[in-house]
Amino acid sequence: MKNALGANEILQMIFTYMTEVSALREHDDIIFVLANMGKALTNADRCTVWVVDDQEIWTKVAHGMDAIRLPKDSGIVGNSITSGKKIIIDDVYKDDRFNPNIDKKTLYRTRSMMVIPMFDNDDEIIGAFQVINNLGEDGVFDKRDMERLMLASTYAAETLIAASLTKEIEETQKEVVFTMGAIGESRSKETGNHVKRVAEYSKILALAYGMSKEEAELLKQASPMHDIGKVAIPDAILNKPGRFNDEERAIMDTHAELGYAMIKDSKRPLLKAASIVAYEHHEKYNGKGYPNKTKGEDIHIYGRITALADVFDALGSDRVYKKAWDDERIFKLFKEERGEHFDPKLIDLFFENLDEILAVRQEYKDIYQKSEPKEIDPNEIQILGAYGTKAKGFGTSSFLLNKQNVLDAGNILATLNEESIHLETIWITHSHLDHISDIAFILDNFFSLRSKTLTLRALPATIEALKKHFFNELIWPDFSKINLVNSELKALAYEEIELGVEYSLGEGDSIRAFKTDHTVPSCGYIFTRDKNSVLITADTYSLENVIKIIESEKNINAIVIECSFPSSMPKLAKESKHLTPTLLFESIQKIKREDIRLYINHIKPSYIDKIVKEIKEYKGKMTPIILKDEDFINFGSFF
Repeated sequence: MKNALGANEILQMIFTYMTEVSALREHDDIIFVLANMGKALTNADRCTVWVVDDQEIWTKVAHGMDAIRLPKDSGIVGNSITSGKKIIIDDVYKDDRFNPNIDKKTLYRTRSMMVIPMFDNDDEIIGAFQVINNLGEDGVFDKRDMERLMLASTYAAETLIAASLTKEIEETQKEVVFTMGAIGESRSKETGNHVKRVAEYSKILALAYGMSKEEAELLKQASPMHDIGKVAIPDAILNKPGRFNDEERAIMDTHAELGYAMIKDSKRPLLKAASIVAYEHHEKYNGKGYPNKTKGEDIHIYGRITALADVFDALGSDRVYKKAWDDERIFKLFKEERGEHFDPKLIDLFFENLDEILAVRQEYKDIYQKSEPKEIDPNEIQILGAYGTKAKGFGTSSFLLNKQNVLDAGNILATLNEESIHLETIWITHSHLDHISDIAFILDNFFSLRSKTLTLRALPATIEALKKHFFNELIWPDFSKINLVNSELKALAYEEIELGVEYSLGEGDSIRAFKTDHTVPSCGYIFTRDKNSVLITADTYSLENVIKIIESEKNINAIVIECSFPSSMPKLAKESKHLTPTLLFESIQKIKREDIRLYINHIKPSYIDKIVKEIKEYKGKMTPIILKDEDFINFGSFF
């Protein structure tokens, strides 16, 4: 599986290679170990560390090859070195920069490639890291591989230019510690400047406390790792905008122990200090912190200092779950928490050195690009999933009508997450999996948080299929027989709908089903808010019924029509009862109205480029909008 390495394995791997390099003296041996590190970090088949030598690049270490020496601007590696740019390529044979001669000589087939240039302290390029053929399922490299190779690249560059290997090991440890600390913060959508500020605050407080310059510098370098355990916390919890429930809080609180476990066995002074910081920065002076409820000066001074520095910066910064506090409010809290959360001596030192601390905050302040808030339009609904099959970054069909109602359930959780507990009704177009899959996971993930029955409303044949083939105790539990927690209400219920009947959704919203042409019994829906409507076909082949409805009902201001396959696949489209751009626009041109918006969804991701090109070619008088996950459909009147 691609990127199967967990946070613990990544850190352990880095520090293992660091230890191995520290015992080496020969230049070639060092390069070989660095190449092995790059290969392992990115799950690559081969890794090469290239070195710039005047107008040439060379390596004595290339997995599976003999020594190589090439012109400086040769091939993809040469392009990366001369341009200073990082490169990811999924198929090198489609790239004009690739030289296939080496493949021909070695009988090796290069497919995917990633190259990162290495810089010295003066920002001069001294070489490059090159990895070839990702061994994951899809065989390509991605952004996470790039981040990991950047770690290896930073370390390799510093190692190769170091005059003293021992000094280099120490400096590289600092770089890795800071980089990994920044990665931990970036996963929770904090800024890289947070760890810089905490590091500087920690050094100021350490010197004021009476530490030597050397120890204060050690704490400064270790403090960026205070939240490294966050790399192992799920994104859904880490970036939750609201308050944690008890279960989520318990998971979040494990990050201190997780961070400690990652690095506690290192014998390096810097990493030993980092492990203390990670473990104890959430302990409180009054003994009410975590993970061990350690009290007073039994908490290591590194933990006490970093706790104060971290809280000061966190309170003064915008986070996903809160706005920044003003200074007056922060200072009031610190005075109240003197001897409670924080070491009283450190609180006194904080205020004695406040000018220096505020100067650091100003120097490393976060720069935000202000964006205009989106004006809320009452005649909009959100797309939760816009595509015809699941793939990385592509969710299947689902429309959020209002807080309690969705149309289809192909991709609810990825966008709504815990907000899905408020859903009461799912209006289903038909029984195919890409329109129903998340029903199971809504009930499974948030069963204990739901207080109302989730009702599935669909055609009788669709409900019969769901009961027989989905919620049948074989594929998934039959939640219609299971009570909610502390309730007599069932978790799931079914209600049959009739074509042409208007169903009220409350607050001026209503919905009506109409017949569509698909391989199983199916329907589309007309959703109305006040006097404006949007028609959503879901999967269909014929649009005759749709066109009649659009022409007769002038309150329909927008239509959402599927387009699954390119026009080169008419036979497949006909057999599977889906549309192509050719079929779609042959029918759409029959619409006489010009006051209507056309949205297109359900495109199969593997054909997206071709279909988008054809839509632009065949659109005629229409100006279609191709939907993406989390887009909005506007169905307000044009006038």
